[in-house]
Amino acid sequence: MTVNPLWTEDQASAERLALRLIERPDVRATRESARQILLGDPLSKTLDGRIGLDRALDQWVLGLAMREANGDPADPKVVWNISNAPRNWFGHIFPGAAVAIDNPDNINREIPIDGDGGYAVQIRFSSDPPQFSIVAEVEPEHHAGLGRNLGALTLQDLLPLCDSSRRVTVTVGPGDGGPAHLKTERGARIQVYTRDSQCGWEQVPAEVRVSRLDQLHASMPRSEEDIARAIIADMPAWVTFWSRFKDDFLGYPQPNRLVGPQGRDGGWGYLAGGRFALGDGEGLLITIDPAGSRYTGIQVADPWTISPDPMLRTVSLAGSQVAPSADGTITYVLASVDAGIANWIDTAGLGEGWVLLRWQGVPEGSDPAAFIRDVRVVDLATLGDGEGRLPPSDIALRRRQLVDRARSHGLRTAAAKWSKG
Repeated sequence: MTVNPLWTEDQASAERLALRLIERPDVRATRESARQILLGDPLSKTLDGRIGLDRALDQWVLGLAMREANGDPADPKVVWNISNAPRNWFGHIFPGAAVAIDNPDNINREIPIDGDGGYAVQIRFSSDPPQFSIVAEVEPEHHAGLGRNLGALTLQDLLPLCDSSRRVTVTVGPGDGGPAHLKTERGARIQVYTRDSQCGWEQVPAEVRVSRLDQLHASMPRSEEDIARAIIADMPAWVTFWSRFKDDFLGYPQPNRLVGPQGRDGGWGYLAGGRFALGDGEGLLITIDPAGSRYTGIQVADPWTISPDPMLRTVSLAGSQVAPSADGTITYVLASVDAGIANWIDTAGLGEGWVLLRWQGVPEGSDPAAFIRDVRVVDLATLGDGEGRLPPSDIALRRRQLVDRARSHGLRTAAAKWSKG
């Protein structure tokens, strides 16, 4: 048993502040203006698009409020953001905040950085750590976009540098600083992101703390009014970007095919993805080679790129949650009804949406061109015919799968203990 590294006062404080801010009348009015942007999108005229519109908007707005609540590089905090599932902890209900096919296997934490400053990020890994990365990115104006990568370090880079307690300090700042250093750009507004990618939800994420090593510029603490004004100023561009992200992500491919795998900026992994559009009785069969990667996972999302709540439905599967075939490959079937195989990906009633696959901690020399083995639409009524490699499922297995899913997902909001150290 161990202390939950997500249960921090900084997390509680950021969430309480963000929840207050999104209920302010001026912030609510700006949200309603942003809603008009979404109503003008052709997607809002479709069934799945209209059903998911307000949920997507609420996730984006709260994600922005969380980033602004922790937006002071003179006094940075480590804050968990971008997770769509609601959580009840710290005496409040946090309804979820996410963008861009959020991944329930990831614990994404954010640290605001002044490009002129020097910082120390202290990390302590558990005995069985999730795949880990720490990335520095230049933030776009209004936070509206994907950051420009400045550098990344992974678990494989950092473990050899740890002391006997599995602790390591990553320095962040201008200039060079050795193997555990992320170099920044002077004058830039930067976010440092840490990501724990769990191959099983019982894996304990790293303890992460930050401290500023200098005080180049004296600054006054921000008031709630200051932060609210920042949310209001940034929200139109932020919502516009994320509402349009779907229109060119991976080139907006034709349905039921995958694009990639593509390397992630900074060299810390690969992703492949695409859109699905399935009729009654149809499923999308995908076979991949995990290629010995420390982390692999698959997720589905709605047409706005917001994933369904992952706690009670198999809308995603990580490496320890799948049944591999005899040859080591993994075959999933995306469908709106139980496909009768162990690796069923529940589309949660969506007729169309997105699917994304991720590989991280990939062994050197692996050929990403061989990661995807098969992608095709299948008739669910005849799925078992000639598909001997598909691990079967039954009602008892599915019940255990769903119970384990709910129990292990709940660990991330347990007050003081985690199951696996």
